[in-house]
Amino acid sequence: MTMTELARLSATEELPGRRFTNPEHSHADAAILRYMRQRLLETLHDANIGASDPRSRELYIQTVPEDGARLHRMVILSRAALLSSADLALVGFFGSKRGDASPAILQDVDTELLQEFLVHTYVLSYSSLEMPDGNWANMVLLEHTEGIEHWRASQKHAYVARDLAPQFYTSIRLHNGMLPGGLSTGPLLLHTTKYYEYEPAGRWQAIRDFR
Repeated sequence: MTMTELARLSATEELPGRRFTNPEHSHADAAILRYMRQRLLETLHDANIGASDPRSRELYIQTVPEDGARLHRMVILSRAALLSSADLALVGFFGSKRGDASPAILQDVDTELLQEFLVHTYVLSYSSLEMPDGNWANMVLLEHTEGIEHWRASQKHAYVARDLAPQFYTSIRLHNGMLPGGLSTGPLLLHTTKYYEYEPAGRWQAIRDFR
């Protein structure tokens, strides 16, 4: 198998040489995403976001405090849809950044992505939680699973995935899942996890299906 071919892993398969792919990490990531979901729900109930026109798509940015002076930013585009949708699609992103990575690179792209969210009608929110080790957990909630493909087709998203990710990260776990029952009730289910590792020889990638 070449470096760019997609390896397929079972739900419990482990790769000793690539420990960041161990299933235990997906379960730990899911616990973090559940916490981020709860914090988002609390913020939507507490903050006066979109109250004047709940169906409008406007970009609201809320920052909430976390232990250790860590940042937790929530970008909210549709409060009403987040609170009323029966099912929500979920994307979780966990990257291990390089020691020499320049945060200015992603900060510039982040600003552009925020504006682009306004034209992706499926995207309802985008949360970023700073982790104790300095990496970030990211959660995107979308109104339909079709929205994941629509967002993935974005030129800006493709540029970040293709060109910037190898410069900034050594490895990435990218989760796709669902919130059946919506934001306030029901479980958080991970369907698949994609793995990317950026090495001098090229990009290694794999996918694990939990269904």
